[in-house]
Amino acid sequence: MTDQSDQTLLELMEGMKKHLTPERWEKIEAGSAERTRYLTVVMENIYYTQNMSAVVRTCDCMGVQEVHVVGRKNSPRINTNVALGAGNWVDIHRDIHRPVTEALKDLKGQGYRLVATLPGDGSRSLYDLDVESGKIALLFGQEVCGLSEEAVALADEKVTIPMWGFSDSFNISVSAGICLYELRKKLVQSNLEWKLPPRELLELRYRWVKNSLKHGDRIEKAYQLQLRHPNDQ
Repeated sequence: MTDQSDQTLLELMEGMKKHLTPERWEKIEAGSAERTRYLTVVMENIYYTQNMSAVVRTCDCMGVQEVHVVGRKNSPRINTNVALGAGNWVDIHRDIHRPVTEALKDLKGQGYRLVATLPGDGSRSLYDLDVESGKIALLFGQEVCGLSEEAVALADEKVTIPMWGFSDSFNISVSAGICLYELRKKLVQSNLEWKLPPRELLELRYRWVKNSLKHGDRIEKAYQLQLRHPNDQ
């Protein structure tokens, strides 16, 4: 898709949009306008598919476009009943065939600050995390053991969610929901350019239109052929 001009993508999308209801297009247009890659989520060694799926669903609800799954080679797949289709709208990167440290270093290379989420151990409060210091990759660890020592060692910052009960941790999906809600609120209140740039926004809308169609691939090919051979129509 990236080797096509903006005009070509627009023309293809305009054709494909004819197969959508106005309500679906309005939802695509409004939802994509609030999407961000300034925040991303990294799940390390997650064991239960329902937890992973719930986090993906939360990311979709919070407008976070990318999720990274690292660690376990037999990491579970998304449970569609839990995710409720969120996997169609969120980009899930499964980096499970190499060391976690390599995957995390790649994110650092993309300009992300690695922020480890940990139980209360002297880490700073989530509410004190500064969103204006750069892009954030939130690290969430395995349900019982938490983040690996390697992941914590690579983290640029460590945060904890304040709690007032006897339990010392939230379920991972609850933690993700609290963290993303708080950080998104800070982004909205900031002067940062946290939304997708024009080209990325166009590409995302194009993919969402295609994903919304029952025979998206077939319809896309038909309009591509029409653009290449307009005199044959």
